[in-house]
Amino acid sequence: MYRDIAHAVYKRGESSMGGYEMPGWGWGLILLDIIVFLPLFMTVCHSLQHVFPTLAIVEDPSPPAYEPVSLNDDAQSLAEENAPVADEAARGGSQARLITSSVRSTYRTLTAISGFRSLFRGLACYFALTLAGGVVFGILSSTFVPSLIAAPISAVALVQVYTAWTHIVISAPSSKTFWQRLPPFKKAFQATALPVVMFYFAKELSTFVPKMLAYGMSMNLPDPKQPGVIPEGDKNDIWKAVLVLLLALVMNIFLVIPTQVILTRVQASLLPDEDDTIVPFDRSFQGKVEPAIVGGKGFVTIKDAWQSFPRASWVRLVKLYVKIFAAGLVLGLLWMAVVVPEMMLIMSRSKKIE
Repeated sequence: MYRDIAHAVYKRGESSMGGYEMPGWGWGLILLDIIVFLPLFMTVCHSLQHVFPTLAIVEDPSPPAYEPVSLNDDAQSLAEENAPVADEAARGGSQARLITSSVRSTYRTLTAISGFRSLFRGLACYFALTLAGGVVFGILSSTFVPSLIAAPISAVALVQVYTAWTHIVISAPSSKTFWQRLPPFKKAFQATALPVVMFYFAKELSTFVPKMLAYGMSMNLPDPKQPGVIPEGDKNDIWKAVLVLLLALVMNIFLVIPTQVILTRVQASLLPDEDDTIVPFDRSFQGKVEPAIVGGKGFVTIKDAWQSFPRASWVRLVKLYVKIFAAGLVLGLLWMAVVVPEMMLIMSRSKKIE
C-alpha cells in the first residue's frame, strides 16, 4: 500500500524527461503517515484478524468450576496480579463472562499480560511463516503449479511453524524462542496436514471463484501486467461488484471460517501439557482426546474438532468477525480520507522539470 504510494510519487518526483519535482516536505508527510498508520494497520491485520479469532476458537465456553494453576504467579510475564486471564474465567464456572465475548475484554486480557506488545504475540513466528511460505509458494508457482494447489502444499511444508504460532498465541509467555517451540514434524504432520490443506484450499477457492465470476461477467478489472493503469468502469460494474463481494463473503463464512476453526482446534490439541493457556481451554475436547501415553492419538480429529465447537461459540466467532470487518473498513476509510488529500496537495505543489 505505502510502497505503491511512494512509487507513484517517486515517478512524479524524479524523471529525466518531462517529470515532476516533489516539494521537500512531501517525503516528510509520507513518512509521518507511515509512522501513524503502520501500527494501526498491524494491529488490525495481525491482532484483530489473527490473534483474536484464534483465542475465540480455542476458548472453552463451559470451563471447569475448579481453580486451575494460576497464571498470575508468574510476575515476569503478567503485568497485573489480578489480570483477567484463564484462571479467573475458569474460577467462575460456566457463569463467568467469556474472555472473547467482546473485543474489549479480549484486549484487556492481552494487555494485562505484558502490555501493548501482547497484541502482537507470535509476530516473529508469523513473519517467519509468511516469508518461508512465500518462498515455497514462489518456487512451486515458477513450475506452473496453480495457486489452488501451490498454496496448500506450501502450508503443509510448514505445519510445524504454523502449529507453533497457534501455541504461542493461546499460551502464557515463555522464555523459549518460537523455533524452540516447534512440535515434532511427524506429529504435527499427522495431526494438521489434512486440516491445513482444507483451510488453504478454501482460502484460495474463496478468491479464485469470485474472480472467475468477475471475468465471466466481463467486469473491467485491473491488468496485473499494468499495475499503474486503472481501467475505465461503467455503471454495470457496480452491481457486478456487489455480486462478486457477496459471493466472496458467503464463501468465507461457510467455507473459510469453518476450516479455520477445525485447523486451529486441531493445532491447539497439540499444545504441551506444561504450557498454560490465557483463555479457558478444554484439552480433552469433551473427553474425545486420549493421551498418546495411554495409546491414544494425542490430538483431536477433524470430526471431533468440529463437533466439540458448540453453536454459542459459532455465534460468538461470527460476531467477532463482523466487528473485525467493521474495524478494518473504518481504518481503510480513515486512511483514504487522510492520504488522498495529501497526495493531491503534493501533486499540486510539484514542479514540472523542463
